[in-house]
Amino acid sequence: MISVINILNSKGENRWIVVSSNLNPVIPVMKYVKYLDLLGRSANTLKTYAYHLKLYWSFLEIKNLNYDSIDLNILAEFISWLRHPKGSVNLTYVNATQAKRSEKTINQIVNCVIGFYDYMTRREYFDKDVKSALTKEIKTKNKTYKSFLDHISTDKSIKMNIIKVKEPRRYIKTISKEHVNTLLASCLSIRDKLIIRILFETGLRANELLNLILSDFNVSKCSVLVRESKTKAGENRTVYITSETINLFQDYIIDYHSEFAVTEHVFVNHTGKNKGNKMTYWGLESLVKRLRHKTGIDFTAHMLRHTFATNLNDNGMKANSIRALMGHSHIETTLKMYIHPSHETIRKEWEIVTKKMDS
Repeated sequence: MISVINILNSKGENRWIVVSSNLNPVIPVMKYVKYLDLLGRSANTLKTYAYHLKLYWSFLEIKNLNYDSIDLNILAEFISWLRHPKGSVNLTYVNATQAKRSEKTINQIVNCVIGFYDYMTRREYFDKDVKSALTKEIKTKNKTYKSFLDHISTDKSIKMNIIKVKEPRRYIKTISKEHVNTLLASCLSIRDKLIIRILFETGLRANELLNLILSDFNVSKCSVLVRESKTKAGENRTVYITSETINLFQDYIIDYHSEFAVTEHVFVNHTGKNKGNKMTYWGLESLVKRLRHKTGIDFTAHMLRHTFATNLNDNGMKANSIRALMGHSHIETTLKMYIHPSHETIRKEWEIVTKKMDS
């Protein structure tokens, strides 16, 4: 049976090893994961890729195949198995409502497998160009947003994965202020309450929140410096929080942080073997799951980011200012992906316009 083992490297950082039933490392997988580690991929990414490839190796083990037996039909069977792993590994149609995993999750796993084979081919460990065989070129249509010097480009086609599963249209939801208040009332600790308030008031990404250190908070200006971000545009930007949240931050530091922390990071673990250490992404996910279960509110940490942008837009903030607070490089990202006017907002604006037209 293929499994994943968590270890600590020489720096005390979490890493993951994919092992076979006799606990020997699966060498091809570990070469790829090591390569990603050397590229500086986050611990969360390394863990995710290890588990994705563990699933693929489990499938190969059930099918009694070696990883170098890959072809289009085998990947198609793998997709079917991902949908319904307890059933037959033969290619069968499984209704999406009965599937074990969502289309998005399946595509992420398959892309990881394709990335693995692409690495093996480039390093000449493998003699099949799987990635090229699974892509086709299509002509691009006119784009609303065009990059600088787009007009001189001669390549007007893009490569697409032919084995990608069609995903249902994704509707990003926002949550109401009443729901946020319910979440805050359900928090068991001042740390958890501070996390929800900051996410709601600043729209920070999860990793931006978790990387905050004490000196990032300016108490007199009610501001927070975001030093680290996934994008250049997001680095070293300033966001703002209410005086009530600043007071909560000070209470947290005085009453709790000094007792638990062995790090300058603001958000730390309060229990377990890593008590006092920086809170991880999985710790934040665990908090969100507990609050979802307790309140019945279907939300994610990232949903609070969408809520933040939408609330600012609904209350009249200029789009370019919202873009700066969100840490986006392009205003199109802010407008098209993060602002979701409610039916009530649309109706109010419609009424204002129609009154002006009638006057």
